[in-house]
Amino acid sequence: MVLVSKGGQVFPGVHGLREPWTTRRSSPLSLSMSQLVVRSGQPLVVPDTGADPVLRDSAVVRTVGIVAYAGMPLWNGQGRPIGVLAAVDDVPREWSADDLTVLYQLAAECSRRLQFRALELADQEARAAAAREAGAARQAAQAAQAAYVEAEVEADRTRLVARFSGGVLAVDTMPDVLRAVDRLVRSPLGAAAVLVGVAESGRDDLHLWATSSASASYARPAAVVGLQAQHPLAEAVRERRVVPVPAPEEIDGGMPAGRAQSALAVPVLLTQHEASSGLLVTWGHPRELDPPLCSAVTDLAGHLGHALDRVLLRDQRLRLEDARPGPARAAAIG
Repeated sequence: MVLVSKGGQVFPGVHGLREPWTTRRSSPLSLSMSQLVVRSGQPLVVPDTGADPVLRDSAVVRTVGIVAYAGMPLWNGQGRPIGVLAAVDDVPREWSADDLTVLYQLAAECSRRLQFRALELADQEARAAAAREAGAARQAAQAAQAAYVEAEVEADRTRLVARFSGGVLAVDTMPDVLRAVDRLVRSPLGAAAVLVGVAESGRDDLHLWATSSASASYARPAAVVGLQAQHPLAEAVRERRVVPVPAPEEIDGGMPAGRAQSALAVPVLLTQHEASSGLLVTWGHPRELDPPLCSAVTDLAGHLGHALDRVLLRDQRLRLEDARPGPARAAAIG
């Protein structure tokens, strides 16, 4: 069996052909007698190529050694010849009618099987193409869903930060700040408690203010810990970095009743006051401390810093006013 194309011919099935063609199973068109059959679409029967004035000096006769040749065309599903079922001999041979009938019938069966195989391959390719398209569509849908979820997360973060930023614009006192943090930070994040830490300039102790419905009062710090203590809030303030606490941990200092299952501490930057500050958010259940959450809490801490700047500067100004000499003291000094 020979399949012929513009680039040459191949032998999917071959028997008795001399080497190297049996091993190579291909040859250039310059050594192809079958191309004559494919071009014409008609059988070619040659008892003796040496007696044929056209073929006897051809390269295929000289190189391959074909003396007798009988070839029947093979057809594809569109009715075009694509190859040849050929019988060859290296000696002259008179091809009988029975020989040619058998060869014709075999060629018809080969054509049918080739067409069937071509349909199978086309079906496989169609299925593979559909699978590729479906896979690409799934990936696109997953990417779109991921982008949508990411956009929703970013929108939630932006709304949370915007509400808190607006909510602390008018605060004047630390209790006002703590109430705003409890309502606009702790509650939306589903946190069990939030601690705000403030360390005055030059001091080694960190005052922890608790913000939760379980807090007894907003009027005074819940605890005091050293800035060098093994406390996530002290560490965040001391090292000015985000400190995640993803595993269950007993946080000593400032915590309302209950055990924190996860916590996140971030530094709070004060741009006008010389104090140092930090924000600690805790959950009573395991919580994934992923980048979006860290980003949201860090952004909230930025707006908390502006509020603390105003509150601490106000407190400092009030202390200075209280320290002014009264009239009697001023007269005595005078």
